[in-house]
Amino acid sequence: MVDTKLSALGTGTPTDADHVYINDGGTSAKITLATLRTFLVGKGKIALDITSLREIVSDETDTDANHGGILTLDSTPRLKRVTTSTDKAFKVEWIGGNVDEVQFPPVFMPPDFDSSIDATVHLLAKMSAAGDVPTIDVQVFDGIGDTEMGGPTAALSSTLAELSVTLTAATLSGHPLGFLNISLIPGTHATQLVELYAAWIEYTRKAS
Repeated sequence: MVDTKLSALGTGTPTDADHVYINDGGTSAKITLATLRTFLVGKGKIALDITSLREIVSDETDTDANHGGILTLDSTPRLKRVTTSTDKAFKVEWIGGNVDEVQFPPVFMPPDFDSSIDATVHLLAKMSAAGDVPTIDVQVFDGIGDTEMGGPTAALSSTLAELSVTLTAATLSGHPLGFLNISLIPGTHATQLVELYAAWIEYTRKAS
């Protein structure tokens, strides 16, 4: 008896939603091709350097008089250590009431970036104390002349947390002309400080 489901693979083109069966210690397990590919190829990650952020004023890079928007200890927001000697972690800090926009350098999409699958922007952030619970608006534009594709994170708390925003595949142009322009704008916070410690992009690698 011919297995039509198996023989159909000879003429059909498998998609990410199709399933394969693997042997898991004597038990058959069914997984999608997308899951298998992620397991075999792995996720790609692109670091977003918080020390490279520039302050944006009136929708433009800040002026030379303000060191071109480079974040320093006396800028707003500011770049500082958690403590000067005993805790040397860097953080970007928005004081209470400050919601100035900052922007990362352009992020190119590497050759193995699969733009047919959603990507994710991740932030490690928290509030300096309990009370204010703003989000961070992660604004993302792909290349030149694009429309905004990002969105707000979940609400921050006084506990350091990984917050993420999904970039849907339909909005991603891919390698070689695609590049991401990413800005961060904290929501309203009256008293506590917004603290950003790290950021990165996670994407699915192409299988070949």
